[in-house]
Amino acid sequence: MASRFQQRFAELDTPDSLTDEEEIWSLIRFSLVVSRVVLFVAIILISEVMESYFIYDLSLAIWSLIIGIPLFLLLSLSIILGDKIMTNEENTPVESAVLRPIRERI
Repeated sequence: MASRFQQRFAELDTPDSLTDEEEIWSLIRFSLVVSRVVLFVAIILISEVMESYFIYDLSLAIWSLIIGIPLFLLLSLSIILGDKIMTNEENTPVESAVLRPIRERI
């Protein structure tokens, strides 16, 4: 048990191989994911609780869906696009005949 703790502490001392951009993106991504979860819960709560209040002849439950769903999609899209931008081209596999045997060879 003590060796496990020593091994974990030794792993904490090793430096990360992440660049500053990757660390910044991980923090931004975390905040986007948390805000997306909060938005999802807020949409459900508002749509359940605020059915009796009306603005412009629509209940707040409908307004929460009208505003919340596009915001949820926008947050999801920004997370997906940010992940695509931050992935390195070096991590993509090299295409070869072994990986793609059906393709026509040039």
